Amino acid sequence: MWPDALFPSESPIDKSVLINGQLFKVIGVNSRQGTFLGLFSWDSMVALPLGAFNKYFSSKSESDVRVKVKDKTQIGGCEGRADGIDAPRPRSSTGVKDDFSINEQQAFKSTLDPVKNSIAVAGLFITGLSLFVGAIGIMNITFVSVKERTKEIGTRKALGARRRTILLQFLIESTALCLLGGFIGLALAYLMCFGIGKAFPSFPIHFSLGLVFASMIVSIATGLVSGFAPAWTASRLDPVVALRYE
Repeated sequence: MWPDALFPSESPIDKSVLINGQLFKVIGVNSRQGTFLGLFSWDSMVALPLGAFNKYFSSKSESDVRVKVKDKTQIGGCEGRADGIDAPRPRSSTGVKDDFSINEQQAFKSTLDPVKNSIAVAGLFITGLSLFVGAIGIMNITFVSVKERTKEIGTRKALGARRRTILLQFLIESTALCLLGGFIGLALAYLMCFGIGKAFPSFPIHFSLGLVFASMIVSIATGLVSGFAPAWTASRLDPVVALRYE
């Protein structure tokens, strides 16, 4: 963001900026990357050569040196070289205590992965429990529908309706009910994502189209599974008994 603030109407390339009393020439500008959870942004940072930093800034100030390795298999061997950037001589031989540390992305990943996995497991458990309760509700509704339409089922079977026709009818009804609930849930989720995006523009949240299709497939499967037992019961009704049902 800083090029727009310092050079709003011209290119910053080959211009000079004053940093801590020293003039530095701009030789390039990185593409915008945005902010991470609103905490910090690379767009407001300046990259300096290591030699210039050591020459013009206090050696006691805290600093980060970021190194990118092209071949991931060579990370272990590069740690010693990264050590040499900050400490040209071995610290163990001089008796000086290390005043630096080497952090790898893998270390942060290994720390965050258990937290992420725990959240994923908890989310799956809560979602699965909600889905199970919803499936039981759909099954009960379909059973009530079968009981209330017992005479209708008997009349249809007496007129020649096949078992698979009645089975398919109630399966379609239970699946349609689950799809309706799925569409309502997706609408609420979209509104929540939209609201969070408006309230916190820097928060990385988006509405995945793949998850929409996955949720619809889950809704259809739930409707088929939860509605199968009531539909099977309806298809197996004796026409004579069904016609006499009060």
